[in-house]
Amino acid sequence: MDSLGAKMEQFGAASERVKDALINEESLKGLISTGTTLVNLVGNFVEAIGGGGNALLLLGSSLTSLFSGVISKEINNLVTNFQNIKNNALKIK
Repeated sequence: MDSLGAKMEQFGAASERVKDALINEESLKGLISTGTTLVNLVGNFVEAIGGGGNALLLLGSSLTSLFSGVISKEINNLVTNFQNIKNNALKIK
């Protein structure tokens, strides 16, 4: 068992044992099944609203509505910070 092929076979068998010990195959099957169901639901939803472009528009408008207060506050903070930077730069001159 000194050949490279034999050593690779031993390595493969050892790594397979580790995989089997670490990963519960039934749990992994359930996770994959749940993921497949979620992807199918998202696909059905996107198709129902007319495709990817419409999905992005819907998502964008929903997020904008949801975060409009936060967005406006942060824009206001940004403008204030720029004004402060400008004022401080003028004071330094």
